[in-house]
Amino acid sequence: MNKFARKGADRMTAVLERARDYAAPLTATPETIPVSLIDANPDQPRRHFDEAALQDLTRSIEAQGILQPILVRPVGNRYQIVFGERRFRAALRAGLTTVPAMVKAVADADVPVVAALENLQRHDLNRFEQVRAKVQLTAEMLGLRPDEVPAHLKRLRAQPDEHMDDVQAVERLFSQLGGEQWRSFVVNGLPVLNLPDPMRAAVESGQLAYSKALLIGRVPAVHHQALVRDTLAEGWTQLELQRQIKLLSSAPSVDAVSALKRRLTSRRMARLTPEQRQEAERLMLALHTLLD
Repeated sequence: MNKFARKGADRMTAVLERARDYAAPLTATPETIPVSLIDANPDQPRRHFDEAALQDLTRSIEAQGILQPILVRPVGNRYQIVFGERRFRAALRAGLTTVPAMVKAVADADVPVVAALENLQRHDLNRFEQVRAKVQLTAEMLGLRPDEVPAHLKRLRAQPDEHMDDVQAVERLFSQLGGEQWRSFVVNGLPVLNLPDPMRAAVESGQLAYSKALLIGRVPAVHHQALVRDTLAEGWTQLELQRQIKLLSSAPSVDAVSALKRRLTSRRMARLTPEQRQEAERLMLALHTLLD
C-alpha cells in the first residue's frame, strides 16, 4: 500500500476507534448548557428527521427530560453538536432552555468522520443518508472530494489490479463499518445519488423506499411523478407497484391514442355496417364508463 493510502487508512482506523469511544455509554457527569449556546453541525450527514418520531421524542422529553446527554465540542465561546441533534431538536420543541451535554474536544478533521459513523449506526437512516455517509468516510480516507468518490470507486471495481492500494484501503474501511462490502455498495448503493427527481427527493426525505425508487426509475420519465405520488398516497407495496408499472407498459402510447382520435370521425362511422356501428358504440360506452 502506498504511503498516502496507508496513512489515510491508518488515520481512518484511529478516527473510527475514537468515534466508537464517543458513542460508548457515558460515565462522566454531563454539564448543563443553555440551548442558546449550542449550534447544529452544518455538515450533519443526516438531513431528514422523521416527524412522527420527533414528536414522540418531544413528548418523552416533556415527561421525563433528556435521558441520554448529547455530545458537543467547544467552538470559540459556543458549542457544536457532535452527537444528538435529534434529541436537541426535540428539546427545543419541548421548550427546554438547557440540556445535559458531554463536552469533548473533537478536531475539525474528525467531525465529518465521527458524524458519519454515528449516523450509520442508526436503524432509521434512509438509504440516501447511508450512501452519503459512506461516501464521506471514503473521501476522508482517500483524500478525495465526496463528489469524486463514486467515479473512483467504479474505477477500482473495474480495474482493481491497477489501483490495488486504494482497493485494500477501501476494503479495510468497509470491513470496519460492517454490513455490505464495497463492491456491493458500488452496484447497489451509489445509484441512489443519481436518482432523478422526484424519486431522489422522496428517498432523501425518508418517504420512499430505495427499492421502490429503483423500480420507478426503470419506466419512462413522464410517469415518474405520478408513480411516486400514487405510491405514497396509496401505500403500495413493492408487488403492488410492480403491478402498476406492468399496467403502464401495456397501456396504449400517447401516439396510439392520438391516432385513434384522428380516425374516429363521423364520416368513418357512417361507412360502418349497422353491426359494426353497434359494436363501436358499445366499445365507446365501455371506455367512457371506465374513464368516468
